[in-house]
Amino acid sequence: MALKKTIIYKTINLPDAYLRVVCPQFDLTKKTMSFGVWAFASQDAAGDWNNSLDGAATTYADVPYDMAGANAYEQAYTHLKSLPDFAGAVDVLEVGQPS
Repeated sequence: MALKKTIIYKTINLPDAYLRVVCPQFDLTKKTMSFGVWAFASQDAAGDWNNSLDGAATTYADVPYDMAGANAYEQAYTHLKSLPDFAGAVDVLEVGQPS
């Protein structure tokens, strides 16, 4: 899964930026997690990690995590979509993911 949304990257408007959650990690209590978000110019560019937009990666920390809930990636994407910066982001399923 990933998110698609318009972003401005170094003054360039990217209407189909592809945002992917990476490396979710839990704190010792497993009640919060941290994760990164890597940005790519498009879904096609996301096929190679080397195409990530330089300086556009972001880390989120102390995000509530529910062990009994959905997997860490799903909870990370749900958290992102609750933030004003991700308003209007659209879910994108990757090849082989169930809908």
